[in-house]
Amino acid sequence: MKLHARAVIVNVISFQLLWAAAVLGAAQDVSVLAWGVLGVMVVAQVALTRQWRQDLLLIAAGGLLCVLMEPLWLRPEVLQYRNWEQHWWAPHWVWTLWLGFAVSFRYSLNWLCGRPVLAALLGALGGVFSVTMGIRLGAATAPQGWLLLAMVYGVSWAIAVPLLAQVATITKQGTKHA
Repeated sequence: MKLHARAVIVNVISFQLLWAAAVLGAAQDVSVLAWGVLGVMVVAQVALTRQWRQDLLLIAAGGLLCVLMEPLWLRPEVLQYRNWEQHWWAPHWVWTLWLGFAVSFRYSLNWLCGRPVLAALLGALGGVFSVTMGIRLGAATAPQGWLLLAMVYGVSWAIAVPLLAQVATITKQGTKHA
């Protein structure tokens, strides 16, 4: 099996573990475990591919999107995270999800690169599904109702996913020319 294929498998498994550690951890007030899972995920991927610069760029893009997008649903109280009162800043466990999700565009989500319409559609549907599961598991609430949250979240993720796919495409092209 090629090294990149192994990295994709590591990414698929570790992101699922990351989501569980973050969301279930937040619901049980032990979400700090998510940082350990994210660390293992990134180190394993870099060890397999040796392309840490590209991973780091995607992680930075995920962090930037977290800073820009979380206030869109936190400030108007469309979404409220458990035990979290800040309206401009996401809790640490949400950061792990943004960072882990972003780096996944070099691995398991790479097939969305160059497919912006599909990326937008899956972003909208996947984002709403993910936040709905997080709410059902007790990590967050929708103070103004699920429908408003679904609309805001769906539009936000329909923008975020194609952006991350584009960043992954650009970093891949930069690798070919370097």
